Amino acid sequence: MRVVVAVSGTRGDVQPAAHLAAELHSRSHDVVAAFPPNLLSLASDHGVPVEPFGYDTRAHLASDAVRRGAHGSVIDRVRSAGELWNLGWSEMVADLSAVVHRERPDVVVTGITTEQVAVPLAESVRAAVVGLHHAPVRTNDVHLPGFGADGLPAPVTRAAWSAYETVLWTATRRRENTLRAGLGLPSARRPVPYRLADAGALEIQAYDAALCPPPAGGDGARRPLVGFLGGAPPSSPLPAGLAAWLDRGDPPVHIGFGSMPLRAAGRSLRRVTEAVRSLGLRALVAPGWNDLADDDALGTAPDVRVLTGDVDHAAVFPRCCVVVHHGGAGTTAAVLRAGRPAVVRPVSADQPFWGRRLEDAGAGVMLRGDDPSPAAWAAAIESAAACSDEARRVGDALVDPEDAVARAADLVESRLPVAR
Repeated sequence: MRVVVAVSGTRGDVQPAAHLAAELHSRSHDVVAAFPPNLLSLASDHGVPVEPFGYDTRAHLASDAVRRGAHGSVIDRVRSAGELWNLGWSEMVADLSAVVHRERPDVVVTGITTEQVAVPLAESVRAAVVGLHHAPVRTNDVHLPGFGADGLPAPVTRAAWSAYETVLWTATRRRENTLRAGLGLPSARRPVPYRLADAGALEIQAYDAALCPPPAGGDGARRPLVGFLGGAPPSSPLPAGLAAWLDRGDPPVHIGFGSMPLRAAGRSLRRVTEAVRSLGLRALVAPGWNDLADDDALGTAPDVRVLTGDVDHAAVFPRCCVVVHHGGAGTTAAVLRAGRPAVVRPVSADQPFWGRRLEDAGAGVMLRGDDPSPAAWAAAIESAAACSDEARRVGDALVDPEDAVARAADLVESRLPVAR
């Protein structure tokens, strides 16, 4: 079987797809991973052939337009959305078109942010499409689009989904139909989700029923829930300096927001660090994709350590007492697998959704507000620490990450008979 796995976004978007690509590659399928140029190693480190797909997502998230969209006024956010709407579209089309027409795959696996590029290209070579979702992003009776508050009547929630799909399609149909015309395909008249449903396309739900049960109104057969995708536990030890620091004292509070752009990142991280130290705890700080200026130093106190580069969550989180993070699906899963409670301070996308899921499960707390005070951080960390038992219970209930990947690969393989 020939498979193209085409996903863009942050590490949290791409890493589950990389695990799936690696599993399919290990089964002797011909797999090519089309990932952002800054995240190609997530697949190439597993021996999977890679091709750059679209723009550098780290540079993208550091741009002024994205930061205005995440932290600006309502007017700033609207302007930012307009500026970003088509950013990278032509580049993604060109990159993925070259891969798909060269490889002529049987199956194209893609994510929610790239399906409007991937679906027409897959159709042009008669390949099956498999969606890979790390949160509920299709019409259901429980969870709102944009991951707003749950608990509304089912008809209201479904109407919200209908409105969301209509607005999105109205804004993007011209660019997709231009692509389709160039491929010799007829114009599409309905949003991608409806067309995929009509075709019976598989959409793998790469999250866990222990934290997010299948929503009412969903389609379990076409949208199977497999669990959070992951790989084997780390086989290499922690860096010697970090291991020695961890061994010198009590488990620290891990502070990290992954790829999310923070407003005044240095100040924000200092506030959390100050809160941790006020509780008599140590702080392990991971700036992630936030580049700190020279005057953003977090100090040289022996109870604070700043990490550089990527963090091996599976190796580090079990050594911590509480994990402060942004609420990305992958980080949420890693924290729970480590059996640790969390404080979630969401920035965007599905992060408030996962923060609420952790709160509902009693495995952590969500801190609202754009720039919480040290006192607010300290109170949240204390509250989270009291959730340790429930965090371990939920973590124990999660599907094994390797089993989840194997199940996802089985499902992709099931598409072969109808791929041509």
